[in-house]
Amino acid sequence: MSRNLRRLTLVLLAPLVLFLSNCSSPGTVVTGPSQLAASVKSTSTSVEYVIAPQDVLQVTVFQVPDLSKSMQVNGNGDVFLPLIGQVHVSGKSVEQAQQEIAERLGRKYVQSPQVTVLVTKSGQRVTVNGAVKSPSVLTIDGKLNLLQAIAQTGGFTDLANSSRVHVARVSDEQVQDLVYDVDTIQSGTAANPALHGGDIVVVEESNGRVVLKNLKDLLPFAIIAALI
Repeated sequence: MSRNLRRLTLVLLAPLVLFLSNCSSPGTVVTGPSQLAASVKSTSTSVEYVIAPQDVLQVTVFQVPDLSKSMQVNGNGDVFLPLIGQVHVSGKSVEQAQQEIAERLGRKYVQSPQVTVLVTKSGQRVTVNGAVKSPSVLTIDGKLNLLQAIAQTGGFTDLANSSRVHVARVSDEQVQDLVYDVDTIQSGTAANPALHGGDIVVVEESNGRVVLKNLKDLLPFAIIAALI
């Protein structure tokens, strides 16, 4: 029995030492645009982009340059294309827009058209990713601030580091990485920033909370292993 107790103690102390060694770390720190993009990719689920008013689209019809053009989605969610006229694209994915344009062109104008649609500029959209419960692409209807965006994506996960929330913004062809402490915003000691179309919000994870979760998940298995 004493041997099992010593084994149990060692098994339990190992993750605790790992936790203590990570407590001094502030979390998964994102220091620039490239690491910000990597954080989005590694900590979030894929979010399908949905076309919205004010987006700028590049529509290309393979080997038919006269039908290829750049256009902005109007306030009603429509674009106007040569030959087929008005096409409603708001609320559709890029793939759905491609399929509809190709189908309408193929009815009587182009045989088996190959259509590509690219979103070259996001009009009034904000992407919220990272340690939030429901990563989403939000439409700005009037005004949208940081706290509202986080609330609309379900709030923080249990692993979130609320003191390091990034807002990536393109200004004069340069990417700005703005970091906010949501705790100070909620306490009223810092301003709640307005978000702009095209912003990307990324919530970091806390290393300490990740380790604690792993420790909690490991404990039942560690006890069983020690008693075998």
